[in-house]
Amino acid sequence: MKLKNLAIANGVVGLVGGIVLLFGGWFVLGAAASSASDLSAMSVVLLVLKVAILVLGIIGIVSFNKRPIITKSPSVLLIIGGAISIIPFMGWIGGIISIVGGSLYLASLKKFNVK
Repeated sequence: MKLKNLAIANGVVGLVGGIVLLFGGWFVLGAAASSASDLSAMSVVLLVLKVAILVLGIIGIVSFNKRPIITKSPSVLLIIGGAISIIPFMGWIGGIISIVGGSLYLASLKKFNVK
């Protein structure tokens, strides 16, 4: 049950976080037009999201390495997506990769019900 919850969390964060990263440049641009405090708050939110995607990918690859219910590819995609998105002006590419990794996690949830 713990691994299924981890797979759900990784899938949702990868999918939703990837979508937010995909449009993150526009969010930062809108916050910059508003005020400097909004810009710094939006930048911090996006940085926390990027690090969360990276850390959940690492936790996923360590956890699912012990029990091979899910292949390593979704975790690797989250790690690569989080790492690429930390590079300035590359967040949208990391977002696309995170979306693919998150959707692979969510697609593999049916493997948990088979006994």
